[in-house]
Amino acid sequence: MKNLHDVWSRRLQKYVVEVQNYLKYVFTGHIAVVLLFAIGAAGYAYSEWVQNIPPEFPGGLLMAIVFGLLLAYSPPTTLLKEADTVYFLPLESKLDEFLNPALKWSFFSQLYLPIVAFVVSLPMVNALYGLNSSLLIGLPILLLLLKWWNIQTEFSFRKARAGQKAWLDRLIRFLAVFLFVYLYVEGQLIFVVLLLFAIIIYGKWARQQSVGKPFAYDHFIALEENRMLRFYQFANYFTDVPHIKGKIKARSWLNWVYRGIKPGAKNAHLYLIWRTFVRSDELFYLWVRLTAILMLGAWLIPFPIAIAIFSAALAFASAIQLWQGLNKTQHFRMDNLFPLSHFNREQAVWRLVLVVQTVQALLTALVLTLKGMPLTTLVALGVIMVVSVLTVSMSKKNKKR
Repeated sequence: MKNLHDVWSRRLQKYVVEVQNYLKYVFTGHIAVVLLFAIGAAGYAYSEWVQNIPPEFPGGLLMAIVFGLLLAYSPPTTLLKEADTVYFLPLESKLDEFLNPALKWSFFSQLYLPIVAFVVSLPMVNALYGLNSSLLIGLPILLLLLKWWNIQTEFSFRKARAGQKAWLDRLIRFLAVFLFVYLYVEGQLIFVVLLLFAIIIYGKWARQQSVGKPFAYDHFIALEENRMLRFYQFANYFTDVPHIKGKIKARSWLNWVYRGIKPGAKNAHLYLIWRTFVRSDELFYLWVRLTAILMLGAWLIPFPIAIAIFSAALAFASAIQLWQGLNKTQHFRMDNLFPLSHFNREQAVWRLVLVVQTVQALLTALVLTLKGMPLTTLVALGVIMVVSVLTVSMSKKNKKR
């Protein structure tokens, strides 16, 4: 490599390829269908709410909170590695060649949430305040500048104090953005100008504090490792990630689940399967998350046919991932040590999937009953059970082939 800028470019290229490889497993066909219906249902409910929004609704306050949180959370994405504490140390005087593009990438990679929040807020803003040029053009430009200010200020503060009291800096920036957005939306332009001066002064102060300070390699490397760990944990819900191992928790409050399983070699697989499902974070939270999304969608989606399709998509996602996760687990199992050749592990997985999908169907039916849709309740109940049974049956046939 000729310089640190080339090092950054190579790392960014590898990082983007790695993220894309995992995301193609996250946003698969059934997840795309789920997101499509969820976004459609949320959009329909939001449009209905905007049409009947009360004039006294605190829209400015809500926008201030949302943008305060989204802009104040601006951790730098440096792509630093543990070995850099050795190899970059002699090049610390030239480290800006690596960090400047890193801060630019941090800015652009974190823009999507503020942009989505602004676009979503436009109908509410139009209903409450009207879409004049100051809100339609001036506000998004100022929000972009504030996001860049947050990126620079958080990096400078972390560098100056090696990450200590970073929460205090984030709180100060949240209050600054909160007051700015609220005052701007409410038309208090004099106070907005005064607040902008205070924001500029605080940013310059944070940068001056970082001048001459040694670069806190340990802090920024730990920050980067934690960021990647969160991404791997998220991706691990959808595919196997070699960088992490699945976590196991006892969940003693669910021990009553095993009491209905009679002791004996005949039920050994069923007992082990249930304990694997309950104690595995990956499988347990997968089912809980999909069930919660299904219940939320059943409550928000107004059209019966859309509820049925949405239920089928979520039931398929739950059944297929539980079936594959429990049959293809890479963890050591007791039946590997003492093989139970006379009994079928797949049959035990089949029984578990049938039970948990029945629970999922009943919870969804409960939501639809409370919503006052009795016919749709029966349809959704039948759809979830039929799709779950067909999914596992077809998976068993494909495995035998």
